[in-house]
Amino acid sequence: MESSIQRLDPDAEVPEEAYDVDVVDLDFHVNPRQEDLKAYVEDDRALDRLSTEFGMWPIPDKWDAAYAIDEGNEGLFTQGRAEVAEDVYEACERFAIDEPIVNAAINGLPHQHHPVLKNAVLHAGNSYMLDHFVDEGVPTALSIPKWDVDAALAELDRWGDEDGVVAVYSWFDPREPWGVEEFDPVFEKLESLGLPLLLHGSLAFWPQHSYIGDEMLTWTEVLGFDWPIHTMVNAVNMIMRGVFDKYPDLNVVFQEGGHWWIPFLRYRMDEFYEMHPEDVQITPRKFESGEHYLQRSPSEALRDNIYVCTQPMALPRNSTEASSMLELSMASDTFCYSSDWPHQTLDPPTWFFTNRAFTQDQELRDDVLSNNAREILRL
Repeated sequence: MESSIQRLDPDAEVPEEAYDVDVVDLDFHVNPRQEDLKAYVEDDRALDRLSTEFGMWPIPDKWDAAYAIDEGNEGLFTQGRAEVAEDVYEACERFAIDEPIVNAAINGLPHQHHPVLKNAVLHAGNSYMLDHFVDEGVPTALSIPKWDVDAALAELDRWGDEDGVVAVYSWFDPREPWGVEEFDPVFEKLESLGLPLLLHGSLAFWPQHSYIGDEMLTWTEVLGFDWPIHTMVNAVNMIMRGVFDKYPDLNVVFQEGGHWWIPFLRYRMDEFYEMHPEDVQITPRKFESGEHYLQRSPSEALRDNIYVCTQPMALPRNSTEASSMLELSMASDTFCYSSDWPHQTLDPPTWFFTNRAFTQDQELRDDVLSNNAREILRL
């Protein structure tokens, strides 16, 4: 069987019309090499331990995407590898991307063991991005650790006011959801800086060495459904624990967590909340504030504060079905285009010019391709 992995030909994949509209890519991965990051590790003890035979990412996953394709992990760089700004500009020209929001894509960090070493790598990654991308005028989402709130605040203090930093990048996973109160200082800081929180799926998949995790063996299960499940858990947790009541100007974007689950959450949250709202008053934020209920319906918070990236679009072929799904998903308010460059799962902005759901509703197309992203980014 011929491999399904290929380097996309932009002449075949990207319609000419795409170059005539504004395209903001909210998930564009930069991939600095380990040897380059080491130059930015500031503590000699951390550098010594990160320079062992195991390198910066010593613990392998039990499940690995490399099992799914002949190219192995090189499939992560099917479309190329961006290490400096010039690489980004070249890729964007090929795929009609006007404004790439780059991130360092050090997505193996959340499942590593040692917090001191994880913080050292994350700090180095941000320093690398500041030198090679922010200073070169490329809009950048810099990283904060989910596992260490104090370190996250220190990183925000270090670069939060930098021109060219347009968003903050972190991860969602099967561990503590982002609605827990320990993250409140981070949310407060993000509101004051006017920066959205971009949450990307990490390599911390469904807990392995568990009944479910041990039996998830395929790409379709793990990447296709693991991340959307954790995205839903995080979105509901943040809404129901009153994050967006306390921080109404906080915008959260889920990357690679799917999007067609929005109608399910939209109606199910409202129905369950309306049936039994009384327990909301004993969630920690509401108990502390003395409030008994959410200030808005759950679906209103979902529409106002939660955004989802489109890659992979997985659009129904029937344009009537696609239009209905987009309307039910509140896409004009919640969807943001992303390509996931440079992975084998790259999603160029083709759908927006070939499916009648978008060609017959150009306002919706423009909202998804750029307007929603520009509304929340600090551009």
